[in-house]
Amino acid sequence: FLIQALIYVVRAVRLRVLLLGAGGSEVSIPGLTAASAAWILDSHVLPAKVGEASLVLHLSRVGVRAEHGLVGLVVSRLLDLATLLLVLGAVCLAMAIAGDHPQLPWLQALGLFALAASVTLGVVILSGEHLVRVGRGALLRVLPGSWGERSGRFLLRVEDALRTLPRRSVYCAALLSLPVWACVLGVYAALGVGVGLEGLAAADLLFGASLAVLGGLVPINGFLGFGMLDMGWAWGFAAVGIPEGEAVSTGLAFHALYIVGVGILGAIGHAQLVSSRR
Repeated sequence: FLIQALIYVVRAVRLRVLLLGAGGSEVSIPGLTAASAAWILDSHVLPAKVGEASLVLHLSRVGVRAEHGLVGLVVSRLLDLATLLLVLGAVCLAMAIAGDHPQLPWLQALGLFALAASVTLGVVILSGEHLVRVGRGALLRVLPGSWGERSGRFLLRVEDALRTLPRRSVYCAALLSLPVWACVLGVYAALGVGVGLEGLAAADLLFGASLAVLGGLVPINGFLGFGMLDMGWAWGFAAVGIPEGEAVSTGLAFHALYIVGVGILGAIGHAQLVSSRR
């Protein structure tokens, strides 16, 4: 639970770096921590990942303009995915070199693909303003009239915010993504051992946890996030030798425990945001 709480603090520090770099107003770490906790709860509770967009709303409650909040959301999530793929790629290559799982001949290929995808996402992040410009032009063609004009003006402000975001801020945020994901995967691994996944090597735990997180990123889930995360967990740990039934049952037990921490911290975050508006 303490590691889960630490995740939101480090996320807040990373958000502050991105928001200040994009020209946003200075916001306190406690305010950004509360916004992060409320956001993560929303993304787990609401189906199909629609809660992801709530970060922009929660940041506006602590004084962040919408275009800066959107920059913080998009860049943060791209950095999350790039870091997760980096970890997964390194773990897959380490497992392939160790040769402990001859039943998984595709580990090396998966590792190389994950590393290549991580590098590609890094390029996308550094080219964000150009991608927004292209998207703005396409949107203006698809949505003519007042809706298109309003959306175009908003995306223009987003583009300006990305243009002012210096690379050193992106690099600093990328470095902060490492402790974020060390904490996330640490919680997954610790709870995994707690619910019965004993005797696994560290690489096996990281492999299963990484696939569970990747599954959770797929926008196909039900209430409280049950769905693809549990399938990723079951598939990942079954692949490294855990009996299928045990992989499924430990995944459900893990998810139930994990969502308790998310719920408590998210409720505190929502309460803090409400009290700060009074």
